[in-house]
Amino acid sequence: MKKKTKKARPPSKKKRASAPKGKRDVKANAILDSFKNMNEAELAILQQAMQQELGIGSDVLAPELFGPDDPVDLFAEYLETCTSENTDAEEKNELLADLLVELSDLKISSNGGDPEAREKIQAIYDLLEKAIEDHSLSPIELMLTGKIFADAGWAIPESLKESMAKAIADALPETQGVAEPNIVASMLEVMDGAGQNPFEVNEYLNSLLASLPSQACVTMLHELVAGKQAAFNQAVAGFVLHPDEALARSVAEDLAASAKQTPVESSVIERLVRMRSWLPQSRQAVLDVAIRAMRSNALPPVKRNLPKIIKCYVSVCAGSGTRSLLVTQRDGASYQLVTVMMKLEGVADAMVLPDLPKSEMDNIVRQMKSAMPMIETDLAGITRMLGLAIADNCDAGIPPPFKLVEVVENLGLGPVHPDHASPMEIITALLADLPPEQTNRAAVANAHKEIPDSEFRYQWFEAGEALEDLLYPVKGSKQRVTKLMKAYLPDRRSFWARQCAISALAMRGDGKVRHSSWKQMALVGRDIASDLPFDQIPLMEQIAEMSVRAFEDRL
Repeated sequence: MKKKTKKARPPSKKKRASAPKGKRDVKANAILDSFKNMNEAELAILQQAMQQELGIGSDVLAPELFGPDDPVDLFAEYLETCTSENTDAEEKNELLADLLVELSDLKISSNGGDPEAREKIQAIYDLLEKAIEDHSLSPIELMLTGKIFADAGWAIPESLKESMAKAIADALPETQGVAEPNIVASMLEVMDGAGQNPFEVNEYLNSLLASLPSQACVTMLHELVAGKQAAFNQAVAGFVLHPDEALARSVAEDLAASAKQTPVESSVIERLVRMRSWLPQSRQAVLDVAIRAMRSNALPPVKRNLPKIIKCYVSVCAGSGTRSLLVTQRDGASYQLVTVMMKLEGVADAMVLPDLPKSEMDNIVRQMKSAMPMIETDLAGITRMLGLAIADNCDAGIPPPFKLVEVVENLGLGPVHPDHASPMEIITALLADLPPEQTNRAAVANAHKEIPDSEFRYQWFEAGEALEDLLYPVKGSKQRVTKLMKAYLPDRRSFWARQCAISALAMRGDGKVRHSSWKQMALVGRDIASDLPFDQIPLMEQIAEMSVRAFEDRL
């Protein structure tokens, strides 16, 4: 790859606040304090490495877009700054913010089936692998790179984690004499920066720990709980949803032990109870022990005034299976927006945007409506969609994010349990109360005629490497469509039946028949879920045609 000529980065409209150097050093030292099981020399080498970075890190959580950059070149530029001795801290902060935006966009494009995006992702991983092999990244740079990848939704390479573990183990003995910092005092600054929001702090910790060895993560979280600060217990409690079962188990045990010495806020217990059903049975037993221990020393519940619901929306499924829900709320004189993004693997992201002016909230809603058909529903519809998505999390073995708890609390929902209903069960329930003339053979024939002309027809298609490998050797659009219909789509029957079932459920909305085509969608989905040949289902032929068109457009 040719070396990129460094260009001037456009100034941001809003200048980033830069913490005084002393405070930056405190934050850097706070991370080092997680390694309580390390000796003084090991702590010292990591401390020196982090001080060299001038505290770059937490402000990257709020990126600003500085203009388009090729993400591969941008990552190469970032690696170059890691080896430079004359990098300006503010410039590097801007570079990291820009890089986070580009990597996030690249991930979205890749999920949408863009082969060029996949190639760029692989190129970036290759650049990282070479940097790791060349030992050109310091421990803090490894940690920071892992945090950026985690924030952008990328997988952290095992080589990075192994390199981080080795950097810790190989700490130089001559770097002794560094005073041990106080993690509790330092992390309180992080809490203040997040507005004392435990969900924000949990997210920060999650990405910060992404590149660290498992035992170091366990140690850091143990120290936070041992600090006897209720605010930390609120944030650390979210780690019971962590994919690493050993880490989640350790957190539950730490919370139980802490409860024997310090009174527990009832909200922590309520959250653990809420999350329990989102976990596999193998993890519920340990959590049950923690919950019982914490209840024995619980503080009285604190009543909270909930924001008022304005409107609820759900979307139909995108071609990849991605779908969203959106709720607008009023909280005193301001407004807030609650949104959840769901994928095939379940709830992928959840967010509460507080303190919005009404104009900004309305603008976000308009943008989401323009990107995907959104149908008005009610809280019962929101709960049903969440239950279905959480069931997908359970099936995929990927717990939902802790921020989902913040969402359901703000909506005032009761327990939301996994809903494992099959596509046929969803469709059968939807059609159960319809009169015979709306579900008979004539109605089905009409549904097959109308659904291919629906408003989202251009969004339903297949993409990905497996499809590309299948189509490349085939010549001609018609032959490619035939190939998909016979050799690819039959294995995707359950996927497209579920697309139809959940989309029909969304289109039904709050039952006020704003989108009467939900009935047609349900009828078509029922045929897809059955053994009806695909050449008798126009929607599947259209999906094949759109898939071939998308494939050929990228040739």
